[in-house]
Amino acid sequence: MINERLRKVMLIALPFIAVATLLGVGWSGAYLDDGVEIGNVILLIIILGGAALAFFSLLFRKKTGLVTGMVITFFLVTPAVFYFVNKPTTTTFAEAIPAELSDAQQVTEMTIYDEKEREFKSVTLENLEEIKKILQSPSKMTLVTTDEGLSRHLYSIYLKVDSYEDEVRIIVGDDALRIMGSMDGEDLSAEYKVEGQNSLLQMIENGDFKWEKGS
Repeated sequence: MINERLRKVMLIALPFIAVATLLGVGWSGAYLDDGVEIGNVILLIIILGGAALAFFSLLFRKKTGLVTGMVITFFLVTPAVFYFVNKPTTTTFAEAIPAELSDAQQVTEMTIYDEKEREFKSVTLENLEEIKKILQSPSKMTLVTTDEGLSRHLYSIYLKVDSYEDEVRIIVGDDALRIMGSMDGEDLSAEYKVEGQNSLLQMIENGDFKWEKGS
C-alpha cells in the first residue's frame, strides 16, 4: 500500500499539475494553431487522462502501487515523447514547396513586397522564366522546421496560381522563412530556420527589379 502521507500529497499535486498544463498550453496558444500536430493533441489527452486516472485511483485507494509507477513514468517519459513529437526536421526549399510552384507550371503571377521600410515597395512579375529562376535558385537551401517565428519581415512573396482557391505566400526574414497557403488542397503552412546562406533573400536583393512605391 502507498504511504498515506504520499497519497495525500499526490491527491493535492495532481490537480495542480493538470491545471498548470492546461494553462501553459492555453497561454502558449500552441493548440490553437491551424498547423498543430495531431501527435501533440493525442499526447496532451494521454497525459491528462493518466493524471485523472491516477487521481481517482488514489482517491478511492485502488491499485495505488500501480498508480505510483504510472505517475513516475509520466514524469520520466513525457519530456522524451514531447521531444520526439516536436523534433525539428531538416529539409530543402525545393522539398518545402510543391514542384508545380518551383517549376512555375501553375503560377500565373508573382508579387514581391519590400517590407523593410515604413513605406512598402512592390514589384509584380508575370514572366514565367523569371519567376522560375527566383523559385529554383534557392532549391538546395537547407531549412529546419521551427516554431520561433520570424524576428523581422523583410519581403513577402505572393504567388497566384491557376486555381482560384489556391494562393501561396512566402515571408522572407534574415535567416528564416514562413510559408503560408495551400496548393491543390494541401496545406503548405510551415516555418523554417535557414541554415547557411539565405539564397532566396539574396536572389531578391540582387535582382534587377522595377520597384513601385506604395503599392
